[in-house]
Amino acid sequence: MKAKTFENLIRKVVREEIDYALRREIKTLREDLRDEFKPTIVEHTEKIVEIPEATKTSLREKIMGTQPIKPRSKQHFSGDNTLNDLLNETAMGDTNLDSGNAPVSLAQPFATGAPLPMDTTGMPESVANVVTRDYSDLMKAINKKKER
Repeated sequence: MKAKTFENLIRKVVREEIDYALRREIKTLREDLRDEFKPTIVEHTEKIVEIPEATKTSLREKIMGTQPIKPRSKQHFSGDNTLNDLLNETAMGDTNLDSGNAPVSLAQPFATGAPLPMDTTGMPESVANVVTRDYSDLMKAINKKKER
């Protein structure tokens, strides 16, 4: 046999062996990858916590109240249609004005000098105490300190 033919024969056998070994290794690697990516199902149990009755009222009920909303007729506030529509939407606001958490009513003046009636229903006791506290002595002390 010639040396060149022998060399080509060895190259062919080595190439076949490498090809066979690579196919075998690739197959085992694919199986390993499949095993790694199989989803594992883990069952979680959740502990049910009892919600106190005081917190069961929704935020919507606290803001909107439980009374039905009364429809109002549209009023003419300005000549601009867009502004008029916006003002009518605002005027027909459906917030709860009956609780201590209600927004400020512009129907009454902010300060008349007389003590303001304070409805503290729905407020936590600590907040109600702070809101209804008489601050006149504190304000006198602050004013006296400023005069010095």
